[in-house]
Amino acid sequence: MGGTATYLANLMRGLQSGEGEHTLVIGSVPRGEIEDPVTSELGVVRIPTLSREFSIQDFVARNSFKKFVAEYRPEIIHSHTFKAGLIARTIKSSAKRIHTFHGHHLYDPEFSKAKVTVLNAIERVLARRTDRLISVGRRVQDELIAVGVGSVAQYRSIAPGIQPIKLFSRKSALEEVNRSLSLNSYAQNYGSSESRITNPSRNPNALLTGSRPIVVWLGRFTQVKRPDRVVRIAKLLPEIDFVMAGGGNLERDLSRSIPENLFMVGWQEKELMWSIADIGLCTSDSEGMPLSLIEAQMAGVPVVATDVGSVAEIVEDRVTGWLTKRDSKEMAKAVEEVAAVTRGSNAMSEASKSRAERLFSVDVMAKAHEELYRELLG
Repeated sequence: MGGTATYLANLMRGLQSGEGEHTLVIGSVPRGEIEDPVTSELGVVRIPTLSREFSIQDFVARNSFKKFVAEYRPEIIHSHTFKAGLIARTIKSSAKRIHTFHGHHLYDPEFSKAKVTVLNAIERVLARRTDRLISVGRRVQDELIAVGVGSVAQYRSIAPGIQPIKLFSRKSALEEVNRSLSLNSYAQNYGSSESRITNPSRNPNALLTGSRPIVVWLGRFTQVKRPDRVVRIAKLLPEIDFVMAGGGNLERDLSRSIPENLFMVGWQEKELMWSIADIGLCTSDSEGMPLSLIEAQMAGVPVVATDVGSVAEIVEDRVTGWLTKRDSKEMAKAVEEVAAVTRGSNAMSEASKSRAERLFSVDVMAKAHEELYRELLG
């Protein structure tokens, strides 16, 4: 579940009406995460031993993929994510190789300087085995080239494509979210192990009324996404409600200290979340081109986001949202400003939707990939 999964699902759908035969090979999600149900619609080939975490099973996964390639005999092998890129570009095959960077590791706080140095060295070697490199944004490309990963001639920047967001009415969306909160409260009161909210000082019966601005943060509760900043921002703005949707290894610890105006609702449909949102929030230390922000803009939701990766290629500063430094106080001030601007005008919302529909359609993304494939095959 996440941006890369959505990107791939939309790419596969977009390519179906074009030329060629395309097969998606995937692994298994790590423990504690949820697999996007879209995989059941795509007719994927699964390698169960392939996962994001490194293990001895990676050698088994590599052999499985090598066998698949020998049987399928593709003209192009197009890899996504680090582990898949490592396997796809170290097996022998006459196929052309493409690798997509959905972001990078350069500023990820989960990686030490030593790990970043090692990963840079690996990516430099792999880039020399790659015919074309795709970045989801210009800044991602420039930052990778700056550390020697690939050359300018190898890169093509292709923005993600998003399906139009089908929104619910605000009233029905709020009712559904409050239903989730009520079930969570019941689980807490009766001692269920499924309870997410463990903060004893918080009112377990608090619900979203929609009478105050609602800020939505959507993503994985991991260090690089900085969900802790959302908690701090919410404490600085007690007159605004904050909703965090998603899951991950930091969720339970953070839930112990959330203020009254912050609601954790677990994994939810993005259409539901953007139906209740007045403002979207991205607090990450590092990003590629986050699809959650494109989805927010497509739904006409202005965004406050840290100016990292290619976020500035999604959010036009002071037009469709605000870009900030990686600082909780500055972000809180930006949320206040956007809330004030949108209270009396729909201009920012309309600009957000118009720009997203123009730049981030599935059709544009699929055609850009087809052109690259044709160019590569001559």
